[in-house]
Amino acid sequence: MISKSKFELANNNMEILPTSTSAFPYVCYLDEMGPLANQHFSWHWHSAFEIDYVAEGEAQIRSAGQTLHLKKGDAVFINSNVMHDIHAWNHMQDCMLYSHIFDMQFLSGTYHSIFETKYLMPILKCPDLQLHLIHADNYLHLRMLEQIARLAILSEEEPFGYEFEIRSELCRFWCLLFEDTAALRANQTVHNGADEERLKLMLDYIHTNYKQKITLAEIAASANISARECTRCFQRCIGISPVNYLISCRVRTAAQMLLTTNRSITTISEDCGFSSASYFGKLFHDWMGCTPREYRKQQKNLL
Repeated sequence: MISKSKFELANNNMEILPTSTSAFPYVCYLDEMGPLANQHFSWHWHSAFEIDYVAEGEAQIRSAGQTLHLKKGDAVFINSNVMHDIHAWNHMQDCMLYSHIFDMQFLSGTYHSIFETKYLMPILKCPDLQLHLIHADNYLHLRMLEQIARLAILSEEEPFGYEFEIRSELCRFWCLLFEDTAALRANQTVHNGADEERLKLMLDYIHTNYKQKITLAEIAASANISARECTRCFQRCIGISPVNYLISCRVRTAAQMLLTTNRSITTISEDCGFSSASYFGKLFHDWMGCTPREYRKQQKNLL
């Protein structure tokens, strides 16, 4: 069954997925992205694999060191445990996205099976394979897109035995993905995974403590690195400074509160860690292009 995702993060920015406890470790979401604060999937990660297909509009997806522009009809494979961020192109136009999320054991059957060791682990463990763009530019990609389309149909219609069919379609997709990434995996480079692990620790700290007054030194200390290395790590991985990420986290949270609560703007500014309502208004306007009051009025009129 296709459902609308409820984007929830644990304290360490790991997305909370229903596949983690389901007897059927696969889910298909239909998501609408746009300018609203809750229509943007900020930096997060999960152990499940993900396949996203753009049904309408355009989207941008980022991982540490990689940015992809997806147009209508494009898809992307997101590897396990990869930090990523997804939003509508330019944060403005509407975008409709099908997301297929599934655990490795859904395909491998059991731990240490030949399916896991021969076909799944080589992709999961490839450091160069964080995001893989699937564009209708060759026969192999066309076949992969057909499998993805079939998954959406099965998820929506749920015919008898659809659980078997979904797993079969994913297995066929995986074989095509394995073939398509053969050259990349054969020539993979050695990566230092320290940056991503440090980033996860620092994002965890920011999302846990954004309501408080926190400094660059405290963010850096959460990953046991210097303030200078903290700034470099953020720039290398996600192209933004730690302070600007903290501000964006506070602004996004405030924007969502403006739409989902009746709290005053002053109360929201305090709850989101801003030193004053006037400072909050200035930063909100810098990031969102309007005042908090204008945002609340405009966006509620659109709902």
